[in-house]
Amino acid sequence: MAAEVRRLGAVCVGAFLLAEAGLLNDRRATTHWRFGSEMATRYPGVRVQHDPLWVKDGNIYTSAGISAGIDLALAWVEKIAAPALRMKRARVGVVSPSPGRTAAK
Repeated sequence: MAAEVRRLGAVCVGAFLLAEAGLLNDRRATTHWRFGSEMATRYPGVRVQHDPLWVKDGNIYTSAGISAGIDLALAWVEKIAAPALRMKRARVGVVSPSPGRTAAK
């Protein structure tokens, strides 16, 4: 299924669901900082990234936490619509429109 969708994402510990389904095998991913080590231990096939706010590996995206999920959503808006719309949405939500720390592949 993951290969058939344009984008698939998980926010915070939602990455564990993708990992459990095998969708993160041989991919880079992130999760909340408190659970990164646990994810790496439970799912050795996942290349857990501990520093980025969000990670894109192919068509699968994961974010480090709820706030990082907002950054990820803004990145999707920019990808789908336009950078100007991302800036407008970020201003409305009082969120920094900068790309932040990301790891894209």
